[in-house]
Amino acid sequence: MRLTDTKQARYSMLLICEGTHTEPNFLELMIEDFKEAGIIDFATTIKPKPTISPSDNTLDLNRGKEKRRKRLLKNTTQKQQEIENMDFFPGEQPLNWVKGGIDNLKVYDEVWVFFDKDGHPKAKEAFEMARITEIDGKKINIAFSSRCFEYYLLLHFELIYRAFEKSECNGKTYSQGGKKSKTISYYCMTDRAVEGKACNGDVCINGYARKNNYWKNSKGDLSTYTFVKEKIWTGVYNAHLIRWKSNTLHQNEYYERNPYVDVDKFVCRLMGYSTINFEESYEVTDDKINYCITREYNTITLTLLNTKTLILSQGNITAHDYNTRDYRGINIHAILTEDNPIFSINLKEIITPNEFCVISILSKKYYCPLFPLQTIIWH
Repeated sequence: MRLTDTKQARYSMLLICEGTHTEPNFLELMIEDFKEAGIIDFATTIKPKPTISPSDNTLDLNRGKEKRRKRLLKNTTQKQQEIENMDFFPGEQPLNWVKGGIDNLKVYDEVWVFFDKDGHPKAKEAFEMARITEIDGKKINIAFSSRCFEYYLLLHFELIYRAFEKSECNGKTYSQGGKKSKTISYYCMTDRAVEGKACNGDVCINGYARKNNYWKNSKGDLSTYTFVKEKIWTGVYNAHLIRWKSNTLHQNEYYERNPYVDVDKFVCRLMGYSTINFEESYEVTDDKINYCITREYNTITLTLLNTKTLILSQGNITAHDYNTRDYRGINIHAILTEDNPIFSINLKEIITPNEFCVISILSKKYYCPLFPLQTIIWH
């Protein structure tokens, strides 16, 4: 993932969402919260437009207890202002959103596309186009959820590896001889549940969430960020474990899997971190230094790929407590050269289960959680 300095007032980011409520409203409130905390400071455009921002430009960032003034960071170019007024990307899904993002790589510094595994006809083509297309050194980033975005929300409450079939129990009614249809809800796990139609939380994620008192509704005009605001790191960590499990079990493409999620990569990116998937390698060029970073279980391996020298100074590796947010330096340093190009870090030797490791290499900071030593009981 391309990581850039998140504190640039002129930096711009475009976020294109499949959903019209859940994803845009979640992202809007999370970004405003991060801006208030000083984590990011740049203009963002979310399409479709979020529906949670009242006309007085205040946002409820504290579950209704207090309203804080929304910090307005406007997009400044004429093209960006035109995109602000556009909510529709024509074409077959999800290829249309990826194409829309690519069309705007010259307009924005960074573009993300958010979509689910919804039986889209062009999922393979969308991922392939995002992989091979590069404009001005920039590529499209995809934040993918399977079965749906609500699965990522669920991971903030518990670690559950289950192939849900849908976000909500619903069906369709037809009129005009079957020419016109209307979606109706079966009100799963509510006092209005339709007997024989609602799944009792066995098939749909919202029903499961209601059954466990996690949330009542993810499809309304309120932001689901309020449900998980205090659990952000839990969601990030559990999503990492889901990918670890998925990569262990499956070799097929991500968009074919259920469950699978990598929305946490975007959340980490906002906080200034890159992520490393289990059993995957990433080749990076930074300040003319070319290196590869790989994760195998709890071992992170760095390999220098050119004739430059890569220095890991003392203080470049830190341990961060999930609960207290305190951090400490790790007494590790290394010099990678053409003669000694490889260096490995064993996470279980330097951090505890309550901590995550941050490895700072030149301009990048890698979030490295500790995978459990014991066997996880997967639901």
